[in-house]
Amino acid sequence: MSQAATAIRRPEPESGSSDLSVPIPVHAEEVGAFLERVGVSSAGGLTDAEAQRRLAEHGKNRLPETKKKSALVRILEQFANPLVLTLLAAAAIAVVVGVTADRTESFLHRFGDAIAILLIVVLNAFLGYYQERRAEAALDALQKLSAPNARVRRGGKTLVIPAEDVVPGDILELEAGDAIAADARLVQTISFATEEAALTGESAAAVKDALAPVARDAPLGDRVTMVFTGTSVVRGKGRAVVTSTGVSTELGRIGEMIRSVGEQKTPLEERLDRFGAIILRVCLALSAVLLGWGFLRGGRPWHELLLEGVSLAVAAIPEGLPAITTITLALGMQRMARRGAIVRKLPAVETLGAATVIASDKTGTLTQNEMTVRNLYAGGRRFTVAGEGYSPIGAIRDEKGAEVAELPAPLMYLLSTAALCNNASLHEDQATGRWTIVGDPTEAALLTVAAKGDLSRESVAPSHAFVHELPFDSDRKRMTVITRDDRGRDIAHVKGSVDVLLPLCVKFADDKGVRALTDDDRRAILAEADRLSANALRVLAICRRVRVSMNEDDVERELTFLGLVGMMDPPRPGVKEAVAECKRAGIRAVMITGDHRLTATAIAKEIGLWDEGDEALSGSELAAMSDEELARRIMHLRVFARTTAEQKLRLVRAFKAHGHIVAMTGDGVNDAPALREAHIGVAMGRGGTDVARQAADLVLADDNFATIVEAVREGRAIYRNIQKFIFFLLSSNMGLLVAVFVVSFFGKWPPLTPLMILWINLVTNGLPALALGIDPPDPKLMSEAPRPRDEGLLIRRDYLGILYVGTFMGLAAVALYATSAQDEQSLLRTRALAFSLLALSPLFHAWSCRSPVTSLFGSKPLISVPLLLAVAASAAIHLVALLVPALRPVFRTYAMSADEWMLLLVLSALIVPAVEIAKLVYRRIRPADAGAGALAAPAAHR
Repeated sequence: MSQAATAIRRPEPESGSSDLSVPIPVHAEEVGAFLERVGVSSAGGLTDAEAQRRLAEHGKNRLPETKKKSALVRILEQFANPLVLTLLAAAAIAVVVGVTADRTESFLHRFGDAIAILLIVVLNAFLGYYQERRAEAALDALQKLSAPNARVRRGGKTLVIPAEDVVPGDILELEAGDAIAADARLVQTISFATEEAALTGESAAAVKDALAPVARDAPLGDRVTMVFTGTSVVRGKGRAVVTSTGVSTELGRIGEMIRSVGEQKTPLEERLDRFGAIILRVCLALSAVLLGWGFLRGGRPWHELLLEGVSLAVAAIPEGLPAITTITLALGMQRMARRGAIVRKLPAVETLGAATVIASDKTGTLTQNEMTVRNLYAGGRRFTVAGEGYSPIGAIRDEKGAEVAELPAPLMYLLSTAALCNNASLHEDQATGRWTIVGDPTEAALLTVAAKGDLSRESVAPSHAFVHELPFDSDRKRMTVITRDDRGRDIAHVKGSVDVLLPLCVKFADDKGVRALTDDDRRAILAEADRLSANALRVLAICRRVRVSMNEDDVERELTFLGLVGMMDPPRPGVKEAVAECKRAGIRAVMITGDHRLTATAIAKEIGLWDEGDEALSGSELAAMSDEELARRIMHLRVFARTTAEQKLRLVRAFKAHGHIVAMTGDGVNDAPALREAHIGVAMGRGGTDVARQAADLVLADDNFATIVEAVREGRAIYRNIQKFIFFLLSSNMGLLVAVFVVSFFGKWPPLTPLMILWINLVTNGLPALALGIDPPDPKLMSEAPRPRDEGLLIRRDYLGILYVGTFMGLAAVALYATSAQDEQSLLRTRALAFSLLALSPLFHAWSCRSPVTSLFGSKPLISVPLLLAVAASAAIHLVALLVPALRPVFRTYAMSADEWMLLLVLSALIVPAVEIAKLVYRRIRPADAGAGALAAPAAHR
């Protein structure tokens, strides 16, 4: 049973209320039985005392506010990382070493290493906090959808009260333009319809009827006896009894689903976590070996052994990785923003590039959420209509595709009646040029097509004085407006469903005038209506009667049939191309919508989403399907129609359980839980709801599905660039690790200090790594399949390359120690030389990291300007530490001779031919990989 069925209670005369919940859901109850059960008079409403008692019992009609983490907690969370905790431990050891060191040395000399490590840790923490913090405003946005005020009947009077004071049992008075304050059961309706696209995903206005029979298991969009919080009235009047408020409403249930989903880690975050754990284990193992060896060998103070352990830990951990990853993602975020994709969560920049499934909502995402007339049928002839949305720009063309210069008489009559039998209005926003509507989207579409035929209501209305209206209702399925033209004739303008109006027609308008309607005409009209319906168009018949009687029972008889109008919510421009691009990229796009199956399937076929062998599934069929059956059929299902918010969430989870990286797009409140659950939620920025935008990771500012393709391309490029600079950082770190580890086994050889290692890792290596992070994308990226989810950041070949490069760099530094004089002063100068060698070698190596196997001299472009500037800047910064006399004691460097400079440059540059030889060997062994993109990119090719 729905929550709506259990929220309301029957007031008792003396002692309060008793539970009156019954097995039948509220939406399926007969209105008389409902009113009798709840004990509320539809005319009088609750008394003030009873309303206050119910307010105390049920609470305010608002959604609970989410508890937000404080800034302090968010900052502290940045330290809950294994690598960061290891660095903090290293800093603590460095402090202990500083305390036990010779007191005659300067403070900076004793504690410089500890200060440097702590500064790096704090800087990374605040950078991560600044970039990752975002407002958890999804539930706040739900609050905004609630109406600020409501008109209710209390004590026989109509009052305007704050919406948060509405209680179950209140009588809502509703009319066009009202926002609905709570879920309620309609008890009276007059030509009543609501706009529910944000909640149900259906673009057309939902026609409501208090007396209509509704099935117990009817989906949300078919509950015509109910109105819901977060929707609005587009036409007519109604009276409804509130059944649910606050968290018990359909909107509140969606809020609960959003809360239940919680934070979802992106694949990049998961990979970085696994990667950090590997580095941590390696670091601890090597430090343990080093310390164990030192204690076994004996003869050295314990604090020196600890300092060596700290140096090894600092050398093994790529301290710049979090900051450079964050900056690279932030720069990618800015590039995507320029293309219309606004990123709310940094790792999402990369995640979309890994997507294997894009589960897209239909209304407002693949389509424009703007009803548009596509086909006309008048005088026995077919016409097509160009243009999209509510803009009155677009040509009317005949069956041969030629623009109709002069409208035939039947078509003129049809468009005039469409404009006059209408209560909607169109408005152009002068600032944006966008056309918006007030009223029913279907009627707005009719106004638009009339304007395209130069018969706008503004041009037609002056010659027609309004006389009377017979409003639309679900029993009559038609609407009639009577006008008096400038010749004094009373004319009934009628629109409605074909099956209702055609039997009322006796005449037919064609190019020669008005004649009797024949059986052949009726068959042709029904065949045309069937043809339009088969193309998922909503079909309306347009009729009129001249010199009509004022007797309402006689108005809608002996009508003249003018024609048919076929309309739909059309696909967005560029969507078809975007879907094709997704297929080429190996991404499976599926449609999950609240609309009807026929409509959804037709749109899927029109945009190229539907392939042979695909199936469509309705929400009711999905509800009856077990998880096992869904898992078995999920990859054959392409369209999921008439789905609820819970079912969208279930489908996203089903794809995730199948091992897919899921991107979910949507714009409505009913999409928000699935957006939150998906690896990456993509919301529409212009036409979407605040709830969807705040639940999403990525917002499309231009509401263009095609922008997703660009975001996928950018995401793949960013991931590949992340692989590049991770390879660069780890191979450079490996050189440090080899040097520190080997040197530590020789008692007389002074190892690099933690400050030296941090300087190399962050200062000299940081800028080239960042430059590698902004390399332009490979043109072939979108022709590759998405990378496997269980694949790590790097593959086996990359680790072999890291070991090869690191060993070469590290042993080059060790060779300096081995060939140096073994006295203390000479070894200290050699350490300074090894420090510069390990700082400058990566600057040469960075050029080799632009390609996995292609020669450095075959890179395109040959010179990367950002990398050139980064290498030059890093070299200049390092020279400051060598050449400024005041900094030499801090970095423990010395003035070098010309021979030492020459030796340093030659040894630093040797890494380039060493890597070129390795690439040549690899190309001979694996010629198929010779054209791959980034150095670590083969991970993306498998």
